[in-house]
Amino acid sequence: MDIQVSKLRVLKQSYLSEHYDLEDRILQQFPKLIKEYEERITGYEADTALAEQHKPQGDDKFCPMTLQGITYTEKADAGQMLLALCKEYPQSKPAEIGSYRGFKLEVYYDSVNSSYCLNLCGKSRHKVELGTDALGNMTRIENELSKLPAKLEAAKTRKEETVAQLENAKVEVKKPFAFEEELKKKSDRLNTLNIELNLNEKDPSAIDTEPEQGDEPSERKNKDLER
Repeated sequence: MDIQVSKLRVLKQSYLSEHYDLEDRILQQFPKLIKEYEERITGYEADTALAEQHKPQGDDKFCPMTLQGITYTEKADAGQMLLALCKEYPQSKPAEIGSYRGFKLEVYYDSVNSSYCLNLCGKSRHKVELGTDALGNMTRIENELSKLPAKLEAAKTRKEETVAQLENAKVEVKKPFAFEEELKKKSDRLNTLNIELNLNEKDPSAIDTEPEQGDEPSERKNKDLER
């Protein structure tokens, strides 16, 4: 009975731990995640529309890029100038250097990865890790912008999943401990048994140590005989 009650108490403790975890998710984690996904969705929607308004033109699929106030209409020239500007801004703090396809451009040095990076700043920021090839960097910029519709859909999906998890958690947190009644009955039975066992242990002890009426301690009897 003791073992059974112990196992049930372990299950109850596990239930309570999960219950408190669910409450924390319902009150804090899920709402926070949903808000973050909503902000991402808003940013991706705006930036997808912005990129769509400024589509690359010509055979080389390039829009004019403005760097340090100068507009470059050739992809190769813009790429070379971008590499040159990176060397002028070795700081980790982003510095604005121009614009491309409606996005503000910020460059900075990532000391952790030892590489230059570019931020495409619209409603949100989109990081592009730059390399040493001028035309390759222009391709990386276009690739990042082309990912915006997919990022938007992914954010919508993650938000829907999180909302579903929140609703499921609200249902789960209302469920009582499945073995509550069994734990109560067995705990009461165990307490009763322990009381009975304690009484049984005390009775023989009380009988052995209590002297019968009329009996005298042996030491006193011996002294009387000596007299």
